[in-house]
Amino acid sequence: MFDVSDKLAVITGGTRGIGLAIAEALLGAGGCVVLNGRSETEEAMALVSKFGVERVAIDLGDVSDPIFAKALIDRAAKRFGRLDILVHSAGGPVPGKITDITAETWMNAFAVHVHPVFHLFNAAHPHLAKLGGAVLLISSVAGLRGCPASVAYQTVKGALIPMAKSLAFDYAKENIRVNVLAPGIIRTRFHAGMNETAKLHNLQNRIPLQREGSAEDVAEAAMALITNDNITGEVLTIDGGMSMRITG
Repeated sequence: MFDVSDKLAVITGGTRGIGLAIAEALLGAGGCVVLNGRSETEEAMALVSKFGVERVAIDLGDVSDPIFAKALIDRAAKRFGRLDILVHSAGGPVPGKITDITAETWMNAFAVHVHPVFHLFNAAHPHLAKLGGAVLLISSVAGLRGCPASVAYQTVKGALIPMAKSLAFDYAKENIRVNVLAPGIIRTRFHAGMNETAKLHNLQNRIPLQREGSAEDVAEAAMALITNDNITGEVLTIDGGMSMRITG
């Protein structure tokens, strides 16, 4: 088992939603976290108040900027003297068919979801390789199955899966494990715009368990992948069974 006590995790997209829930789970297990996001949130500040500045730091900025991404890792490692866990949860919806979106929208989707992994992993590698570590990428069931009018989002989320498998294979000898979570419909700000008709359709017709997931559901799965030191290169889906359906 990979004991997270006193270990440091850098979490992008960590000031709200799934990233924040993973941070709270790690803190509850005795870890330390650096929360990255584009803006400060009350929820993130509440974690600082609860666990203290000795265990929680907030580093605001845009990880789509390669210079910032590297600096984020460097600052975290310098402040805490180590880096053991990297979670890339930053991202957001990118709606539209390919004929509806601009080239800028397409490129920005990669800049936020995919390219940061390249820069973050390269910066984190020397630290992770010292004693071994865990990397977790947050994908989506949209990266596994077809979804209407979301070609950019599906593409970037799907790209994280072979990327993780490649990293897992290449760095296994250094005891660096790399895994992927693929959440389905999780009740966070991401789905805040969903109307009641769509929600009811999902519960009655698309999700076999007939309930939406929570950020805490995803965090529990994240902890399993982070702490189990015999799992690497895998994808764990948390969607109430939605993606196993052939139609619906």
